[in-house]
Amino acid sequence: MSVLPLKDLFSDDFHFHLPYFQRAYAWQTEQVGRLLSDITSAMRASDGGRGYFLGRLMLGKKPGQPQAALVDGHQRMMTLTLLFAVLRDLESNPVQQERLHSFVRGRHLRLCPQEAVADACERYVQGPGATALDPEGDFDILSETERNLIENRNYLRAELTGIEYTPDVRHRLIDYLAEQCCVIVSSVEDEEMAWAFLRTEEETRLDFTKSDRAKFSLLSIVPAGDRAECQGIWETCEALLGGGDLHALLGHLRTLKSRRQSNKPIEIEIAETYKLNQPGAGKSFLAGELKPAAERLAALRRTTENPFGVGKFVERLSWIDTQLWVPASLVWLQRKRDPRETQMFFMRLERLVWMMRIAGFDPTKQHTRIIQLLGEIERGKPVSGMGELEVTAEMREKALANLRSPSFDAKHFCARVLRRISIAMGEDPGPVSRDRLTIEHLLPRAFAPRSGWRTHFPSHRAVKQHAHRLGNLTFLSPEHNQTADQQDWTRKRAILARSEFLLSRQLADYETWTPAEIFGRTEELIRVLFTDWGIKL
Repeated sequence: MSVLPLKDLFSDDFHFHLPYFQRAYAWQTEQVGRLLSDITSAMRASDGGRGYFLGRLMLGKKPGQPQAALVDGHQRMMTLTLLFAVLRDLESNPVQQERLHSFVRGRHLRLCPQEAVADACERYVQGPGATALDPEGDFDILSETERNLIENRNYLRAELTGIEYTPDVRHRLIDYLAEQCCVIVSSVEDEEMAWAFLRTEEETRLDFTKSDRAKFSLLSIVPAGDRAECQGIWETCEALLGGGDLHALLGHLRTLKSRRQSNKPIEIEIAETYKLNQPGAGKSFLAGELKPAAERLAALRRTTENPFGVGKFVERLSWIDTQLWVPASLVWLQRKRDPRETQMFFMRLERLVWMMRIAGFDPTKQHTRIIQLLGEIERGKPVSGMGELEVTAEMREKALANLRSPSFDAKHFCARVLRRISIAMGEDPGPVSRDRLTIEHLLPRAFAPRSGWRTHFPSHRAVKQHAHRLGNLTFLSPEHNQTADQQDWTRKRAILARSEFLLSRQLADYETWTPAEIFGRTEELIRVLFTDWGIKL
């Protein structure tokens, strides 16, 4: 076992490949954004040279040979490869470019992905200049792994070209990554032994949920005389919320107490903060803080017969993020509020959370915004005066860029945004599901050479530029979707007119479907959404 900085890990001493049993690259922009934000925050706080720990890798590797089977750590290693590649392609200094490219390729590729995605990874990530290239073919024919690679790459590129990351900051980041970001490398002599070691470790570890671990950790700290009563209160809370929501609630209570983010395990910080080892402290925390919060949260999550009259807002908040908004909601509901103010607060909270997500704000930035909002709530500001609930110019511009993207249908929030727009029009079609509600591309993504679509979309490039935009998407039943398929506009228009979904029926008013209609409808749908949220275009 050894501790290595990234400059030594991404070097000719290692040639990583993925074993056949390794799962696919599954990280999405939320995980990638958190990693970038955490590294950047650590860099800015380091001053005296404090490093950042990136976890452990498990390898199968013989001493003195660079070939290394990456048994555990694939998600981080691939994301770091994306980060180095994007930084390389944004760099104008040839010396720095070469340095960054050496983290991607030396004598060999530093990381060889699975065969099924190797070509896409080389073409759109690993090759010099690759992160500025977009797929030539239909985005929908890419595998989920390839889509994750490209969307995460695009996210990193957008973040690293934002106002926060000047060239000087990027240069500091490069040095910090290379010199002060470290991993623990556990290595055994062959791949099978590494896999057996990892499997044994996983199989002999108790399979507790996060809630179980928190429960046993906290109750073990509570003095023995208080333990039985504390266990009863905990189980009451768990019955109200379920294990996952209860564990998340502990994190929210920590946030409400400390008003900061923390990397410490929740149970340790709760125990320290509330001094649970002292007689009576456990009962005081569980009965006086955890249980009332659990009762409020359980009531809040009831979207029908919601006692606070905000069920529709809570439901929509939960579609886009199940937890981010909870601390602000709990603080708001702790105090007696005018029902109209409560309605306005939750409407604006819904708008804020959705806009941050659509804008692609990283999780750290989102949580910071919520923490700042807590202060405004507690200072008693009226909702109309809460600056943290407002949509900033940066948020608006980034959200507009994503909503107008030529690859909007690849965004993970695509279906939810369409549903939210439909609600703003007056109808909730329900969630997208294979057996009831599907997304239809009005301009087909592929069609016959002599199709009537060729009149307005004469080339593959023209189709690619328009087919995936927000304005080209609607809802259809699976049966109607299958019938519509590659039909020309006249036939497809008739199917849309018979649709049970408002979003589609309105399209029957269009006599033609051209690039102008797609761009125009994109802007119209954005206008509908922004108007519902009270945002000016």
